[in-house]
Amino acid sequence: NRVLFPITDAKGRIIAFGGRVMDDSQPKYLNSPESIIFSKGRNLYGLAQARVEAIEKNQVIATEGYMDTISLHKFGFKTAVAPLGTAITEMQIELLWKLANEPILCFDSDTAGRKAGIRAALRVLPILRPGKSLRFCLIEGAKDPDEFLHTFGHDKFQTMLDTKCISLSDILWLYFTSDKIIQTP
Repeated sequence: NRVLFPITDAKGRIIAFGGRVMDDSQPKYLNSPESIIFSKGRNLYGLAQARVEAIEKNQVIATEGYMDTISLHKFGFKTAVAPLGTAITEMQIELLWKLANEPILCFDSDTAGRKAGIRAALRVLPILRPGKSLRFCLIEGAKDPDEFLHTFGHDKFQTMLDTKCISLSDILWLYFTSDKIIQTP
């Protein structure tokens, strides 16, 4: 009772499969086991399809899952990819940086999605270097990019990318000050 998604390497060769349940059973996602040719922390879903356009545009959008990535491509955002696990790894960030200097992380609007964004922000700090960073697109009005696109369409999503993305320093500021009184020195 799962939908299977082929996972390819950067050249488009199938190296694994990811399965998503169609009901509420667990685990929700299940990937092929780790092997010599497949490591979920070293690959990105949709990389082969997004690579050329992402490099040309110097833009890559990383989502949380397969359906978000597929929807972005369907709606014309051909630079979308997704990590293959619950947290983006340093190796996946390096892959993203090969495509664009400031990848946009566009995760779900729920608590898990917000936490994934913060984990990514904290994870990137030790490997930052000049000219490389991350940006964060905080979804509003929908639970994830897929729902946002189907509800509001391409133009509203593009507007959100153009006007609502925040920098790495801004997301860290929000995280570290969220439970603090900051009206005084």
